[in-house]
Amino acid sequence: MSTQFLFTYGTLKSDQPEHTQHCLPPLSIQPAQALGSLWRLREGYPILQIEPELALLDATHDPCADWSAALAKQAAAPAPQLDSPAIEGQLFEYPLKATVLQKMDAWENFVPGIKSPYQRRVIWVKDAHGADRIAWAYVCYSPPNWATLLSETSWNG
Repeated sequence: MSTQFLFTYGTLKSDQPEHTQHCLPPLSIQPAQALGSLWRLREGYPILQIEPELALLDATHDPCADWSAALAKQAAAPAPQLDSPAIEGQLFEYPLKATVLQKMDAWENFVPGIKSPYQRRVIWVKDAHGADRIAWAYVCYSPPNWATLLSETSWNG
C-alpha cells in the first residue's frame, strides 16, 4: 500500500479536540519537526510560515498525482538543514487515496487554486528518528498582517 504523510502543528494534532472531528484515523503518528515560524491568527489558531524554497509543490485537485510529483522532486533535491529552532508537530501517515485529506482541507478552508491563509503544500520535515522526509502541511509564505508572531516552537491550544 502506498502512503502519504501530513505534518500537523496545531488544531489537527492528535491531542487537540478538533482532531477527531476533522481527521481520519492515521495509520501511524510520530513526533516531527519543520522549519518555519509560528503565528497566531486573530481567531486564535496557529499558522506555520515557511520560506517558499522549503516547499516542494503546492496542492492541486489531484493529491495522488501531486504526491507522486513530490516524491520525484524529493529524490532530486537535498533536504534543508534544520539548524534553527524547528517547529514541533506530529507526522501522520495516511493511505495514498484522493479523499483522505478532504475533511482536513475543509477544516483549514483550503481549496486548490483559491487564495486563503492556509495553503496545503509538500514541505521537508524531520521525523522522530531524525530522517528527512516530505509531508503535506497547511502553511503560508506570508502570514496575514493581523497575525501575531509567537516565540514558542510548539502550539498547545
